[in-house]
Amino acid sequence: MPERLTSIARLVVTAMAAYVIALVLLDTRAPTLAPLTAMLVVQVSFFRTLKHAGGRIVSVAAGVLVSVVMSGLFGLSWWSLGLSVAVALSLGHLLKLREHLLEVPISAMLILQFGTGPAAADRIVETLIGAAVGLVTVFVATPARLRPAERAIADFGGRVAGLLDDMAAGLAAEPGPEAVARWTDQARRLTAEIHRVEAAVDTADETARLRGGAGSGHSRALREALDTLERAIPTVRGLARSISDRTGLRMWEPEVRERLAGVLHDLAQTTRDYAEAATTCCPEEAERLTGELDRSLAEGRRLRGELGAVLRNDPGHWHLHGELLVHLDRLLDGLRDGQGPVAYRRTRPMVSRAAGRADRVRARATLRV
Repeated sequence: MPERLTSIARLVVTAMAAYVIALVLLDTRAPTLAPLTAMLVVQVSFFRTLKHAGGRIVSVAAGVLVSVVMSGLFGLSWWSLGLSVAVALSLGHLLKLREHLLEVPISAMLILQFGTGPAAADRIVETLIGAAVGLVTVFVATPARLRPAERAIADFGGRVAGLLDDMAAGLAAEPGPEAVARWTDQARRLTAEIHRVEAAVDTADETARLRGGAGSGHSRALREALDTLERAIPTVRGLARSISDRTGLRMWEPEVRERLAGVLHDLAQTTRDYAEAATTCCPEEAERLTGELDRSLAEGRRLRGELGAVLRNDPGHWHLHGELLVHLDRLLDGLRDGQGPVAYRRTRPMVSRAAGRADRVRARATLRV
């Protein structure tokens, strides 16, 4: 609720400032285009706002150009209006304006209505004033949006851990096809959820860069934690598939199920520890949480070793057991390799968003196999 009130207040102040500035600078009675542009270009980060403002300025200029040419050649009539809209839309597609496409014919129609000359110039100037006010507002009033990214990663890590706990609890009895199908479906939903988390981390990255690097170390840790958690999803889904393959033959003995459940419970706790450590910006707290994470990883390794020793007593299904142990090793190794960023490191160069997205694309491709 406080964030919504802050956003409303920021838009109100932005619109009022753009209107007053345009009223002072232009000889026009009601410069409503300036506050409209200012509100439209204000996005969650400076870089998105800059991109949005640039697209809007280009679309308005293109619309004004179309209106000037068409009014000079044909004047205003029903058929010239339709022709102007067609030309404006074609020009918008040619300029690849995408979400700003309709602003080209809208600008052209408004200028055709009020006449070219001063109206066209005023419309361009109002757009520039509104875009400038929107950029200044974002630069001055946009906070570093690290908290939403922290919450998104903590929630996502909790959901991954919850799935592992659910699988461990299901192994207390012999899980049927319904339970295994539910685990696989939960893993698919996690894959869809990652896009929301990625958007939150992108915003945190951009606002940190906007403020001259303040919080950039923490935002880097959040991004690397996101990559680590996303790479865990195909492995969790592979675990569910391995258990499904085994249930199609004959389920493990109670001792094996108990040991496997113990490993999964430990992995769930390790994942929670990892997500909690990755979402703290306090070095002392991160150090404490990293120590807990190390202990959880060591316990997971011990339990995994005991499980492997027990599975060797059932050599008839070594290929299934090998696949299961490989998935467990991947989860443990992934959390171990990803625990470096949780200590709020500043020494490693920032991973670019393009590289991070490339890793995530590879993870999603693995998940679809």
